[in-house]
Amino acid sequence: MTATDQRLQTAPGRPGIAPEDPRSVAPMVEAVARSAVEIVRDARPVTALSRVVTPEISAMLARRASLTRRLRGTSTPRDPSALRIAVTGVRVCVVDERTVEASAVLREVGRARFLAMRWELRHTGWRVTVLEIG
Repeated sequence: MTATDQRLQTAPGRPGIAPEDPRSVAPMVEAVARSAVEIVRDARPVTALSRVVTPEISAMLARRASLTRRLRGTSTPRDPSALRIAVTGVRVCVVDERTVEASAVLREVGRARFLAMRWELRHTGWRVTVLEIG
């Protein structure tokens, strides 16, 4: 597709929704939330989210994964199959046509986490610009 092509593009898995439409963020929230917690638990590499988060968010996730490694006393990542995360609630609020805020509740064995994120439409597509994991 060229820059002058005016055809409507659709978001993956969502026919009829253009990628610049804020509703196109909703299907990505659960996957990004799950991946972020897996990164913090050191069960997934930080690069798994590098295409959808800002460099600041990547650096924050890398720091938290490093702390997890130090607390666990090993430098090898955990087996991802041992980590079970259930996303039990996802909420999306469209602030304006270029900003979306979302939240999710993630349940692990013996623990529940709340995750909040802010998505902004940049020239390269939707990016997570704020990410808080509780």
